[in-house]
Formats: sequence, C-alpha cells, structure tokens
Amino acid sequence: MVRDVLWKILFVLFSAAIAAADIKAGKVPRLAFIFAFPFFFILKLLLNEHLPAWEPIMGGIAGLIVFLLVFFISGRKLGLADVWYSGLIGIVLGPLWWYAAMASACIAGLIYMFLSNQRRIPFIPLMALGSIAMSIAQT
Repeated sequence: MVRDVLWKILFVLFSAAIAAADIKAGKVPRLAFIFAFPFFFILKLLLNEHLPAWEPIMGGIAGLIVFLLVFFISGRKLGLADVWYSGLIGIVLGPLWWYAAMASACIAGLIYMFLSNQRRIPFIPLMALGSIAMSIAQT
C-alpha cells in the first residue's frame, strides 16, 4: 500500500511539473520523457510483482498510437509532448484506465473551452488532471 502511494506521488509530481511547463512556456522538454518512460515502466514492474509486463507495454502503445493518429489527422495541431505524455499515462495506468483518463481530460477540455471561450487550450494540464484522478480512482 505504501509503495503504491509513493510511486503515484512521483507520477503526480512529474505530471504537475510538465503541466506547469506547458502552461508557462507552451512546451515540455522531450528529455523529461526520455527519462520518464523507462523510470515509470521499471518502477511499475518492480512495485507490482504480480503485474504482467504486457499491461504497461500495451497501455503505452495504445496511448502513443491513438495520440499519434490524432496528431497527424489534426494537421499537427496537437503537440508531440501530448503524444509522449499520453504514452506515459498508458504505461502508468494501463490500457483501460488510460481510456478513462483521456475521457475525463476531454470532458475537462470541453468545459474549459466553454467557460473561457478559447479555441486553443494547453492539453497536457488537462491530461494530467485526468490521469491523476484515475490513478487515485485505481486504489
């Protein structure tokens, strides 16, 4: 239980940091994801001995593929950092919880657009909000 809480705290801190970077600078350093992918994958497997390795792998692949498709279909209006963060969320939450996190992020995005009358929104903070909510719901 304590191990689960500690590694989720690390994920929340990472998510808050990249969300702040996205809001402040409009971009997230790719170097953050280069370190985060193997770190969270290995940590998830080490702290969850009974977890099959395919779950975080499939979650990461699902997150990357879906957002890569959106990236190309939208004419690159979605940032590549969004694609990378989506894959990381898939690793951390697994494929089923990834869908719930993205659904909640999209709903939050629609509410934000409606309330702020803005067409362009930084999506990483909303993805962070959805993924943090789903990581809490997992326990």
